[in-house]
Amino acid sequence: MNDLDPLWLRSFAAIARHGSVTAAAREVHRTQSAVSTHLRQLESSLGVALATRSTRALALTPEGERFLPHAKQLLALQDAARAAVTGAAPPRPWRIGISEYFLPAHLSGLMDLLHEHTQPARIELLWSSSQSLRALWAAGEMDLAVITSNEPLPGARLLRREPLSWVAAPRFTVPRDDAVPLVLLGPGCPVREIALQSLQRNGRPHHVQLSCSGSHGAVAAIRAGWGLGCLNESAIPGDLVRPRGWTSPGKLSFYLQARPGLEATATALKRWAGSTLAG
Repeated sequence: MNDLDPLWLRSFAAIARHGSVTAAAREVHRTQSAVSTHLRQLESSLGVALATRSTRALALTPEGERFLPHAKQLLALQDAARAAVTGAAPPRPWRIGISEYFLPAHLSGLMDLLHEHTQPARIELLWSSSQSLRALWAAGEMDLAVITSNEPLPGARLLRREPLSWVAAPRFTVPRDDAVPLVLLGPGCPVREIALQSLQRNGRPHHVQLSCSGSHGAVAAIRAGWGLGCLNESAIPGDLVRPRGWTSPGKLSFYLQARPGLEATATALKRWAGSTLAG
């Protein structure tokens, strides 16, 4: 029985993440020729084809899909064994930040995707306001982030644009003549900015009745009848209603930013978001 060289395993895992020998070579700091050779040697040792090649990309075969989690486990064990005897600190975790407005009803699917595309790396996951995530990204403390913004973000790709809607509890009555009480996140929130600008353009009297630090608190306050809220379509719970006569104040843009090493995860995330919303 032939031993499995860790170099082969690292190249294979990188190919699986990126679907490309070129991108895999950048990740493992080897030439494209070396990475291709590693894959052939691994396939020869196992006696099966692990990937199918086309002119544009590589895709794992069923055997490759079954072997991938074992390859990741072997690499993780090797790193742990080295750290145990050298005292070296394990690789730092990937830090991933997700806007609270991003598909909150589909968190299980998002966790499945991140688990599939980031193992065996450790992950620090943060759900937070986009204002906080932008600051963390600028400070170099995020490796992948889904952020809302009313302006294009340098180096980021547009993930999607989603309509906003005014929402309220079923028992809440929107004042006809008095100022409308609002439930919004704090200053710096793109949704807040769009909502307030829309009311100002339409000359509708309003005041912020309750300002929250997170979307979960805002939804709870809207449910309790504190006032009218504004949410993107995929973040609206089924028990809230859209008041008659209140048209969409605009659209919310989600941007995706990724450091080198997580480009394949970012691509998979974009594909998953599109298929989730299409379904």
